[in-house]
Amino acid sequence: MAYAIGSTRDCVVSDNHSALLRLDRVSLDIHGVPILSDISLSVAAGQTLGIIGESGSGKSMTALSIMQLLPRGSQSSGSIVFDGQELSELSEEQLCDIRGSDIGMIFQEPMTALNPVKTIGDQVSESIRLHRNVSSAEVKQLTEQILERVGLPNSEYPLSRYPHELSGGQRQRVVIAIAVACKPKLLIADEPTTALDVTTQAGILDLLKTLQRDEGLALMLITHDLAVVSMMADDVVVMKSGQVVEQGSLYSVFGNPSNDYTKLLFDASALTQVARRGNKNDSATATNKAPLLEVRDLVCEYRVPRPGLLSRPTAFRAVDTVSFDIQHGESVGLVGESGCGKSTLTRALLGLMKLHSGSISLNGESVSAAQTVSRDARRQMQVVFQDPFGSFNPRHKVRRLISEPLYLLDTQATAQETNYRVSETLESVGMAASDADKFIHEFSGGQRQRIAIARALIIKPALIILDEAVSALDVSVRAQVLELLHDLANREGLAYLFISHDLSVVQRVSDRVLVMQKGKIVERGDTQTVFSNPQHPYTQQLISAAPTLRIPQSER
Repeated sequence: MAYAIGSTRDCVVSDNHSALLRLDRVSLDIHGVPILSDISLSVAAGQTLGIIGESGSGKSMTALSIMQLLPRGSQSSGSIVFDGQELSELSEEQLCDIRGSDIGMIFQEPMTALNPVKTIGDQVSESIRLHRNVSSAEVKQLTEQILERVGLPNSEYPLSRYPHELSGGQRQRVVIAIAVACKPKLLIADEPTTALDVTTQAGILDLLKTLQRDEGLALMLITHDLAVVSMMADDVVVMKSGQVVEQGSLYSVFGNPSNDYTKLLFDASALTQVARRGNKNDSATATNKAPLLEVRDLVCEYRVPRPGLLSRPTAFRAVDTVSFDIQHGESVGLVGESGCGKSTLTRALLGLMKLHSGSISLNGESVSAAQTVSRDARRQMQVVFQDPFGSFNPRHKVRRLISEPLYLLDTQATAQETNYRVSETLESVGMAASDADKFIHEFSGGQRQRIAIARALIIKPALIILDEAVSALDVSVRAQVLELLHDLANREGLAYLFISHDLSVVQRVSDRVLVMQKGKIVERGDTQTVFSNPQHPYTQQLISAAPTLRIPQSER
């Protein structure tokens, strides 16, 4: 297969396929600020185009330009042709007929993409009702089928559930179901597997491949995960600062990258995936000091309503008799599929939900929702949540968002000291000090996650719980943040509970690892031992499903 590649402005076009979507020299300014510059690319029916680059490189804005969903103050130029139609010349009514029907989109942050006051059944069926002439009974049947196809069977996840009743990975599956409900010709997937555990990610990627095979679906895959691109893409576009710096077939870009920036991405990805180096806390478990965090026989339950007005709700045990310790300065990884109880465990540790039974203590002091937790205990334990946008008040600027722990837990900090610490912490996570005067909506998803990490760091706690803290970060920033966490642990003696579905990250940063399935810890041990010789079948399944970066040796 040959590709027409002459410069970064040339379209990547297969000789054997006419382009379903073609962008020709697309540029975009927002309120006079250049965002995209001369973007040219194309994707054919049945083909996958992978778009990679760091947060803020323009990947998502390219997708929004295709969807014609640009913010106010936007000025664009160039041509976007889909299925023979120039999208910029269509009316809003015509575009509404195309969106969701011919072009589906999976947005990066599932909680903001879903309506919190509508059930998942209503949100999936809405697209079917709008674009397909079928009866109400058929709509319900199709809704159940598509949700089951993405791993949410009606028997376990009824259509009456709301987004907040699902885990982050489960919400992402609902977003995918909405995008593919009407069998579009083109699917734009903006970080579609970022919030998913490895087994679910493998299932979703297999689903996308099946849709391509069965429907001739064209896929534009926007991701920072080079391993996923190496598994899925036919062609690759590399973006930096709103420009295409390299593009071509997967073989040419991954097998022999020519641009320095592309090489930097590969180096950072390789750094993340290497086995963990001599760890900063190798002596942590050998200390005679009392554990920093002690969890004993923890049980957390939810009340799940049963069908029928007179039926009593049944108890669902999300965390089932869990016990573990974290030593001072130790990093412990917690892995498991979405819905296994990781996030519920996090809320319990933070005192945000009532315990059914069991105990949690931090430095010997009991911490739970049933008791008043002291200010000292609060400042010793901070958290970075999975959804960076949902973690912040959008009405406040970053300076106030990051400094909140200082005002709440360190009342002696002066205004001058607060401003200095905000600037210092922002720069430590790869942001600029001037970003403190912006609002959270002005940042990309990865940048928001960096700000969330900065807020947790500013109070200098003893323990940080990181709930998918680097899942939204591009590979180079991810490597920087992991190195930052490593250095902080060295300098400050910080301990981490690192909750993640990314096994390569957990392998690199953790001293010990806990494997969680259906609310229970099914395997635990030294990280190197667990990953090199897993004993439990579930652990073996997780490790075998994890994607690895593959450099193609020949054209597909």
